[in-house]
Amino acid sequence: MHAEIIKLSLAGLRQMWVEAWGVEPHLRIGRTMLEKSLVYKLREQRSGGVPDETGKRLRQLVKSYKRNPECFDQYKPALKPGTRLVRNWNGNRYSVLVLKDGEYEYRNKIYTSLSQIASDITGTRWNGWVFFGFKSRGGKK
Repeated sequence: MHAEIIKLSLAGLRQMWVEAWGVEPHLRIGRTMLEKSLVYKLREQRSGGVPDETGKRLRQLVKSYKRNPECFDQYKPALKPGTRLVRNWNGNRYSVLVLKDGEYEYRNKIYTSLSQIASDITGTRWNGWVFFGFKSRGGKK
């Protein structure tokens, strides 16, 4: 199935995507994402669907998109509590623990901003998402 999809022209891929999903793909969705989401959708159709909880979450995302097609353009990645962020800076290794409710622990102190942690580490102002590698200086990753 995947081999057939990657052979399609971009126009053919977008048309097949419309047929599978029932909506036009966002203009910023690139070829790779179109291919992967189409493979997923076709696999889902063959297997009988997604679990109820996943379906509920997907329907919520679709509603958000229909209300505001640009809603995902401002997306800030969610970090799961318990995740450890590690950054090497000027020969030293720094570790930050992601806590619940958007908080972080660094050197036994609680922070609400990765930018504050990055600034404490470097001594200068930094965007925390850039410092820890979640987005590039010029925009999204």
